[in-house]
Amino acid sequence: MEPAPFKIDREEADKGIQVIVVRGELDMNTAPELEAGLQQAVAEPAASVILDLTDCEFIDSTGIALIVNAWQKLETGGDDGRLVLCCGNHQVRRLLKLTGVESSISMHEERDAALAELRA
Repeated sequence: MEPAPFKIDREEADKGIQVIVVRGELDMNTAPELEAGLQQAVAEPAASVILDLTDCEFIDSTGIALIVNAWQKLETGGDDGRLVLCCGNHQVRRLLKLTGVESSISMHEERDAALAELRA
């Protein structure tokens, strides 16, 4: 079975809440596309970003590093930015948990729960 083609979509879920949807395999070859999308999202003042990994089939250390870097920029930027992960893919979620990402960055299985957190 061939992996789904890699694709990044950006949406505005609510005023001021950007959603970046990742589809396919996130690895060192596809990471620059996500990096560009994340840089745009975190550059906005007081950015609230949901990174939706539900349709992400695989993630390697390059992808994890991008996520952590974006989270650090938002959390330490001094303008109340936030990054929340949405990940219904149990294999990707397990990897995020094993690497400690889940203990630092808020993660939800459903996008509605991630939105509710950012709205609060």
